[in-house]
Amino acid sequence: MDDAELLRRVHTCLIAEAELWGSGSGSAYLERLPGVIAAVSPAAPDRSLFNCVVPDSLASLEAAYPKLAASFADAGVRAFTVWVGPGDRAMADFLAARGHKLDSRPAAMAAAMSELAIPEAGDLDWEATRDLGLLARINDQAYGFPPPAFEAALTSWPADDGWRGYVARADGRPAACAIVYESPDGDCGVTGVASLPDARGKNLAGRLLGRALAEARTRGATSTSLQASPLGRPVYAKMGYRDLGEMGMWEHRVS
Repeated sequence: MDDAELLRRVHTCLIAEAELWGSGSGSAYLERLPGVIAAVSPAAPDRSLFNCVVPDSLASLEAAYPKLAASFADAGVRAFTVWVGPGDRAMADFLAARGHKLDSRPAAMAAAMSELAIPEAGDLDWEATRDLGLLARINDQAYGFPPPAFEAALTSWPADDGWRGYVARADGRPAACAIVYESPDGDCGVTGVASLPDARGKNLAGRLLGRALAEARTRGATSTSLQASPLGRPVYAKMGYRDLGEMGMWEHRVS
């Protein structure tokens, strides 16, 4: 599987994530325009992660941008982000000219399942779960986001049945989690990987993700993709994920 195909799967993973964020509270919705999908999540109006735009090209974004900006403003959203692919300087310049600032540079990472060194579970206490509220609470505590954040935005699963949640326990209490999306084309997209601060150093999240990937592989997944933070980047590289370049999260924020 070449890098171009893997990068396409990263993009598909981003679309799925937008669908997750846009399926949340009753006020959340998805804006679908030609070549663009956007999640609008008024329940977390200052969190651009949940108010995001995933375009497939600059031309698509240019055509959709006025409608998207109006939709976020009308919903009372004060911060939204546009995902820009590795090396897309033209799209970055377009957004900068409209007041967006580069907020984060996650790495696009992906791998064929056959390339992965999946961690062994060992004595991991884990289970699959549909408790989205639990997954959201672990993420909020792990990342230290003040509310409203994950717990406000993540209240409903998308209708697509490819979504699955996993939780690991430490000393009998939930301490780490992961959310994955198994797409129709065989990719296991990864998001929402988190460990509580006092449970770190035990590789709970890594071993839990290993179980999620192993299960996806038995169901026919041929690849896996994600967007990695600077902290997660070396962890995923050690597992065999290929680094496909830095993406850009270009945020527009109303002060």
